[in-house]
Amino acid sequence: MFLIMDGSEDGKIVFVYSVGKIWKKKEYKDPKNKGVLFFLNSFLAKAGKKIFDLEGLAVVVGVGRFTATRVVVTIANTLAYVLKISVVGIGKDFDLDEVASLIKKAPIGLYVSAKYSGEANIGKPKI
Repeated sequence: MFLIMDGSEDGKIVFVYSVGKIWKKKEYKDPKNKGVLFFLNSFLAKAGKKIFDLEGLAVVVGVGRFTATRVVVTIANTLAYVLKISVVGIGKDFDLDEVASLIKKAPIGLYVSAKYSGEANIGKPKI
């Protein structure tokens, strides 16, 4: 099973996953993107899958909030490392067939760097 993780929209985490050649989508409301692992576990249970069923991952980068992007990228990279599977970074407007091809071609042990849509505001005074 391939899994796409998308935390780019405020207050929401989206999982898109393959079941054979069919892709399904599941969205969870998560205002602070703090429950990504909780929702991932819930999603896998509802799909009748376990974490070890993952064969490859993709994560949406380049859009969304700084912290949400960091959280989802860190989780994807950690899963890829532990499960010894490939992980790729993709844009928001992805084509599912292209994503599957990218995941299949990606080498195991190469990880995703978070890319952001704007400059980080860490340490800058709030106005």
